[in-house]
Amino acid sequence: SSGINAEYGEALASVLLNRMAFGTAGLRARMGAGYACMNDVTVIQSSQGLAHYLLSEQGEVVKEKGVVIGFDARHNSQRFAQLAAVAMLRLGIPIHLFSAITPTPFVAYACLHYRTSAGIMVTASHNPKEDNGYKVYWSNGAQIIPPHDMGIADKILSNLTIEEAAWDTAMLSGHKLCTDPYKEIWDAYYTSLAKNIVDKERNGSGPLKITYTPMHGVGQRFMKRSFEVFGLPEFISVSQQSEPDPDFSTVAYPNPEEGKSALDLAMA
Repeated sequence: SSGINAEYGEALASVLLNRMAFGTAGLRARMGAGYACMNDVTVIQSSQGLAHYLLSEQGEVVKEKGVVIGFDARHNSQRFAQLAAVAMLRLGIPIHLFSAITPTPFVAYACLHYRTSAGIMVTASHNPKEDNGYKVYWSNGAQIIPPHDMGIADKILSNLTIEEAAWDTAMLSGHKLCTDPYKEIWDAYYTSLAKNIVDKERNGSGPLKITYTPMHGVGQRFMKRSFEVFGLPEFISVSQQSEPDPDFSTVAYPNPEEGKSALDLAMA
């Protein structure tokens, strides 16, 4: 009994006596209970801190420029994005909240397209399925750099109190300050790509064959459209991994840098 209690005590201490560190990559951790993990509470607190930091750094102009928010297909990503949006709206900050899963570059691009104060992308990139994350982009469309990371971290710690209204994601529906940028950004992004092609005819005539796998992420339809825009031959698709799957059922660690361990199906 005492051994079991000690084990639970250590587990509780690890998640309750520590807090995720907010850095230039934002947040990234295992999903679960406690301040050291990604969950509703830590996402709300982080979003409140970010909102207050934006207001302190940029002033009332934030309430004109707004923030763009996107999310991937991992478990809880859409929920976390919605909670982040609520935190912003409660302080009068307009939100461009994507209505469906999007690739990370769409959020960075949208920051520039709308000239927003910041952007948030809920994703853990190539981490294991148990993880999720929260990337923050500045008004220039790039991930934050020092000293913004420390400034946001300080504001998170000074805005930890969560009021009942912070959980009200129903407020997003029909809110005058919450818009869906999906179609506009889809069109604008690929229009921009089309303007940066050097030799489209040559793109389609080369002998190169390309295999692409999103490894259960969101990239399939976006890469397909990118290849069409550039006039490239259709890539060889890895059917077992082409659809978004938050359980990453064919890869334990969906990181292409892992080499063949992650690319077994793509190399088959």
